Amino acid sequence: MIHSPGGDIDAAERLVYMCRKRSGSLRVIVPSSAKSAATLIAIAADSIVMGFVSELGPIDPQLFVTTPSGESMWRPAQSFLDGLESIKRETDATGVLSPVYYPLLDKLDPALLDYCKKAIERAKGFARKWLEKGMCEGDGVKAQQIADRLCNVDQYLSHGAVIDADEALEMGLKVELLDPNDELWQRIWRLYAMYEVALRQGSFAKMYEGRKASITIN
Repeated sequence: MIHSPGGDIDAAERLVYMCRKRSGSLRVIVPSSAKSAATLIAIAADSIVMGFVSELGPIDPQLFVTTPSGESMWRPAQSFLDGLESIKRETDATGVLSPVYYPLLDKLDPALLDYCKKAIERAKGFARKWLEKGMCEGDGVKAQQIADRLCNVDQYLSHGAVIDADEALEMGLKVELLDPNDELWQRIWRLYAMYEVALRQGSFAKMYEGRKASITIN
């Protein structure tokens, strides 16, 4: 069972490797939300258990950057590439580079653009690789189509966009959709609610649960 807003893609893949090596099959349960890197973990499973409130999300990489105004924030990697392409198209159309872009381009780091491209390919590669090993076994074309869609910032304008069970099924993911009154779903929801209460009342931010131990992390 996973409930997470996401995080580091390399850590996500390490978790997938660990789970895959310890079990012959992998089923991920999403009681509420598994976004970004957590979506990557979910789609690396053989199937995803979801309910009517469960949601996945886009996997487009986000970069923590400082804007020209000095403000720090998360920005989609694709937006940097799209922004530069937009300036190029405008310059080609007018035949001149607008002075308004001088300060922006002066601070533009070519290494950042290269990193953006690689980050996007990293996310797509992760999705394609594990989909082809699991839900889309042997079907590289389908795995690539799903990976491209999950990274499509034109379709998912927000990194927090909701991909519910119906949409996940429609795009080709293997989803076990449980009815709200299903006994298994009721048990999953009660366990999730208990974790939520424990996390809110405790002084820790993360909890990892196993058959032999529970680990909390501040």
